[in-house]
Amino acid sequence: MIFYETGKIVDGLYMLGTAAMPVYLVDGQNPAVFDAGMAYLGDIYVKAIRAALGSRLLRYCFLTHSHFDHCGSVSVFKNHFPALRVLASDKIRHVMSRPHAVDLIDRLTQAAYQAAGPQGADSAKFDRFEPFEVDRVLKDGDVFEISDDLRIEVLETPGHTWDTLSYYIPEKKILICSEAAGMPDHTGYIVSDCLVDYDRYLESMLRLSRLEVDVLCLGHSRAYTGEDVKTHFRRSIAQCQEFLKLVEASLDEADGKIQEAVKRIKKIEYDDKSGFMQLEAAYVLNLEARVKAIQKRMKNFRN
Repeated sequence: MIFYETGKIVDGLYMLGTAAMPVYLVDGQNPAVFDAGMAYLGDIYVKAIRAALGSRLLRYCFLTHSHFDHCGSVSVFKNHFPALRVLASDKIRHVMSRPHAVDLIDRLTQAAYQAAGPQGADSAKFDRFEPFEVDRVLKDGDVFEISDDLRIEVLETPGHTWDTLSYYIPEKKILICSEAAGMPDHTGYIVSDCLVDYDRYLESMLRLSRLEVDVLCLGHSRAYTGEDVKTHFRRSIAQCQEFLKLVEASLDEADGKIQEAVKRIKKIEYDDKSGFMQLEAAYVLNLEARVKAIQKRMKNFRN
């Protein structure tokens, strides 16, 4: 089954906020949220979390990576849930200590807010992105209990970013992996989000595909259960391999010129599509990074 809307996915697991920019709530003795979405949606997330938990308090926030649309509302959560502990990679902790990185996150957030239309207008009390402190640094192999019968297993899954973490809950066979397993757009095309390293990205996806997963929670727009999990992994791996060929051919045709190759790929992935799409500035920034990562790979293999 494919979940396109917010709400309950399975017992104890919820997609909250907006489907395009969700956070995932795992209920238990110590409820935990995974990712913190957009800063301007902070109050919407908090309202949804409180509706799901009632009088109980949110205890943990696990972050997958440091992109502006995944860590935006951490400070909002901390303001509403003072005892909340934030768990993330050491790289996220480092990013939050860099003024230029925080400024970039804020500028991208402001641009997304302006482009959000009614979704942005419905958001309350948004001013700007606020950096935050990481309470506990996570690394590959860490296991964290949020209930007597629920464990969070931490997997380092680099490739989308160097700091990407995925979270596996073996008792419920739930995998929360953000963009580490490919990201379908509204047409069904799966974007291969290898922003920093293609081979590490594919290796991470293959690693995740070998887990026993009944519920797959992606970073945007949808979650899968049952056989649709396997279908997504199969299609995403195949698309990733096709994307490599597309970029290599585009770079060869463009004599290695990044911007020319980006234009060719953007026409296929973005320009000729209608309906809801990622903010163009963010898409282009990401596409340039994906093309550069594969160009670096090409040079390494050809030298």
